[in-house]
Amino acid sequence: MEYRIGRSRKQQEEQAVKEATEGLVNPKLILFFSEADNFTKYTVDMKNLFPDSLIIGSTTFVGLCKEGAYKDTLIVLGIEEGIECYGDVLEEVDRYPLKYIDRIENCVKQFKNTQNTICFEVSSALISSEELILSTFSSVLVDKGIPLFGGSAGDRGNAEKTMISFNGKVMEKACAFVILKNLGGGIKLYRENIYRPTKWHFTATKVDIRNRIVYEYNDQPAAQVMAKALNTDIKNLPSYLDSYPLGRLIGNEMYITANQGITDHNGMAYHARVYNNSHMVLLEPDDYKEVLRRTREQVKRDIPNPSLTIMIHCLARSILFEKDGYLNDFAKEMGNTLGNYIGFAGYGEQLNQQHFNQTMVLAVFE
Repeated sequence: MEYRIGRSRKQQEEQAVKEATEGLVNPKLILFFSEADNFTKYTVDMKNLFPDSLIIGSTTFVGLCKEGAYKDTLIVLGIEEGIECYGDVLEEVDRYPLKYIDRIENCVKQFKNTQNTICFEVSSALISSEELILSTFSSVLVDKGIPLFGGSAGDRGNAEKTMISFNGKVMEKACAFVILKNLGGGIKLYRENIYRPTKWHFTATKVDIRNRIVYEYNDQPAAQVMAKALNTDIKNLPSYLDSYPLGRLIGNEMYITANQGITDHNGMAYHARVYNNSHMVLLEPDDYKEVLRRTREQVKRDIPNPSLTIMIHCLARSILFEKDGYLNDFAKEMGNTLGNYIGFAGYGEQLNQQHFNQTMVLAVFE
């Protein structure tokens, strides 16, 4: 693969775009991530500079690459050779993304075959749309055997405003996607959890699926059940919520569901859907540096010399690492294994048909 990863902290947006894209001539695909303040201008300037490129952008909490973790920085990946790609955008994702399913179908049809092909998407956050988006993609991609990975956009961590962009247009209720084929080898996906199960298991018995609220676990008020498991009371429960998410169990897999808060009538609100009769387990922090070490070793065994990696790193994990003074070291350590990579941090992660939180997802290209 022929590509460049660049970044810039220049205050003037046009100069920042030029610095971050220095060396790119005619990229087939550009992915870029930045803070929200300058995102709209970056989007326009990027398209003016590369009018023939497929360009997807997202706001982020932090940009990640092998040199470190960068806030208030434009970070850009431009791929010039080694891939075939087609992209588009789903609109009205908070209500009816299925209306735009033909855009996915039209991209898939462009490929002679879909071997070593994957779909990458970035979606607007804070509007509870991810499950609707994934259902739309699954209607097309599952039959074609095309895996999906992606993430929800981020911001500075205040849940104020996220944006994505596609080919020069900024959107707030949309999902931009690219279906790309690695012409030089395979693509392997990884999902890493840094929380481990406790002994506390629950069944969701009364839920509001659309609004991501569980009112009852095991036919008891959800917040009361959580407080009892954590040996506290409802008044003090909020102080535990960031560190003790839930895991949604599907077969042998576990997907992290982040707590949002306590609702009326002692319900619990989440950042991903919990369905009626879902089997849930209370999670607790694991030794995340040890978990990361094992992940790096696994990637190194599978793909000793990756061409490129795209990382989605949850905003909550990024805040945790930053609080521990580890975020920049984390980015560099991942670079020691992955080589060149680009990553962003937002409000959720997606893999195939599942939306979840507080997780890292890697797409590693041979």
